[in-house]
Amino acid sequence: MDKVSCFFCGQLICGGLRIHGEVICPACEGRLARLGVEDEDYQQWLGCLRAIWTKWLKET
Repeated sequence: MDKVSCFFCGQLICGGLRIHGEVICPACEGRLARLGVEDEDYQQWLGCLRAIWTKWLKET
């Protein structure tokens, strides 16, 4: 299996969660699962998810 970069952190990984052609590493996937609106980095993570969504919208 080829190594690919995590869309969020850039870490090279084999496999991972794929969403609309982008890969998310297990660490970032776990962080997303635990993320709350009160977290300091919430807006940063939300921005990354919006980027995936926007990319998908442009492709459809």
